[in-house]
Amino acid sequence: MQTAIFSPSAPAPGGFYSQAVRAGNLLFLSGQLPLDLHGRLVDGGIVEQTNQVLSNLQHVLHAAGADLTHLVQITIYVAGIEHWPAVNAAYQSFLAAVPVPPARAVVPVPELHYGALIEIQAIAMIIA
Repeated sequence: MQTAIFSPSAPAPGGFYSQAVRAGNLLFLSGQLPLDLHGRLVDGGIVEQTNQVLSNLQHVLHAAGADLTHLVQITIYVAGIEHWPAVNAAYQSFLAAVPVPPARAVVPVPELHYGALIEIQAIAMIIA
């Protein structure tokens, strides 16, 4: 059985997809861009954008009854590998309290939607 997850605290989908889908104990979170609740790209550079994306993911996790500790896999798309040191530092700071960091892939890309510098998608496991 699949259930769509929606958080009013994260930007609404800009197309035909769910913010996340729960299938059994797995939660598949759609890629989040650094958008505010009005769908606008946040001001600032890569650190501000990374923090916004992670905050959006956290809101969707909470809507599913989960939190950052439930993450098992993250894929980070970054527009330019030169941003990687700053992304990694912001990511590590945001997830500092997570006892088991999720598995992670980093994919450099030439560009992202809306001119964003980062997008993150994730998989979480919820045992309830």
